[in-house]
Amino acid sequence: MAKMIEQAGAMLHIPMDVAAGEPVITVTGRRNVYIENYKRIVSFMDDEIKIQGKTCRIIVRGKRLAIEYYTGDDILISGLIQSVATEC
Repeated sequence: MAKMIEQAGAMLHIPMDVAAGEPVITVTGRRNVYIENYKRIVSFMDDEIKIQGKTCRIIVRGKRLAIEYYTGDDILISGLIQSVATEC
């Protein structure tokens, strides 16, 4: 199955991480973290937000963290970002 996903991604010119459903994390400065391909919000506090991906958990730490928006595919976290880590 993984081989088929890899081949389909290559034919469609889709990056392998996206084709495999891996979370894609984009950090913009110290104010925003954008996460694609997540499963659910595990916990939410103003200094730490945990997001479950398909293969790992993403932990965003900072101050005055807020979830600006979320859909079934992506989420935008804002605030004063201090760190972004993964637990696999």
